[in-house]
Amino acid sequence: MHSLILLWNISSVLGIMKMPSPLLVSRAMTIGLAVAAATIVIILLAANVTITNAQQQQQQMTTTKIEKVWETPTELKTPESVIYEPNENVLFVSNINGPPDRKDKQGFISKVSPLNGSIIELNWVTGLDAPKGMTIINNNTLYVSDITDLIEIDINSGKIINRYNAPGSAFLNDVASDNQGHIYVSDTVTNIIYRLDTKNLRNSSNNNNASLQVWLQSPELNGPNGLYVDNTNNKLIVVSFGAFSKPGGSIKVVDLQNRTMSSLGKEGTAVPIGGLDGIEADTTGRHYYVTDEAAGKLYVVNSNGTGYETLDLQKQGTADLGIILDQNMIIIPMIQDNKLEAYGIIE
Repeated sequence: MHSLILLWNISSVLGIMKMPSPLLVSRAMTIGLAVAAATIVIILLAANVTITNAQQQQQQMTTTKIEKVWETPTELKTPESVIYEPNENVLFVSNINGPPDRKDKQGFISKVSPLNGSIIELNWVTGLDAPKGMTIINNNTLYVSDITDLIEIDINSGKIINRYNAPGSAFLNDVASDNQGHIYVSDTVTNIIYRLDTKNLRNSSNNNNASLQVWLQSPELNGPNGLYVDNTNNKLIVVSFGAFSKPGGSIKVVDLQNRTMSSLGKEGTAVPIGGLDGIEADTTGRHYYVTDEAAGKLYVVNSNGTGYETLDLQKQGTADLGIILDQNMIIIPMIQDNKLEAYGIIE
């Protein structure tokens, strides 16, 4: 009985309802489509924000750990760069010992033990002005930049055997070499990279100071500082400081064959921006270790330009680092603290 009454009531209601007009149906459909479109846009925007946040978190996620192994006594004098020489199992350290652009003959090179950071010989090579970046050729010759000159030092004797002037230079900084005997030197002030062909020097009877030549000059270099040669891919990796008054450099890749230049990755997102100083690569070539002198940070940068990690050393003055690959150890000159700090890399 209740079911029959319910059916009768429903039939009565349906009978008295009027069918909506076509205009109302059209408006309702338009409003429905608009609401649906707006909902889809909101969903897509939310998804995009989620993906972007996930990418940023992935880029900044710290998976590399470092552990301090040793530090030197604070006897060094404005140490700017360090390089490892495996034959003698020794670290060479360039000491500016004064203003970085003053020719005062107060700069020098030290020898430090990589085992415990003890200073083997504080004043190994003297009479320099403000020595900075270094590279080693044939395991017996050390090249070091010195404001406007590239200094050649015989490692066995510790004697200066040649000086190569860089025409038009103002602030020579880092030095790197490739497997063809070329030496590259950055000038942070003039946005120039110089090159010296050591093979031609050995084959020429005219070994003069004009052999260091401008190889690349461009404002895009933006205060070039640290240099690393990727011999496998025939590239020169350049980390830049930016302006001294406002550090804001990043990482460029230069083709050694045709000298074309490009960014390693999207600056500030995939690669760091800052007062970048030194650069080295790990054993696999998949990561670069980059110091930020102004911020006191060490960046672990993917060599394919897809992201980086930040390790905050909480000390300004992290200068041109060196690396001992078979020990998985990086050595960082603390330029403001007059010492080196060695860290073991834990990945």
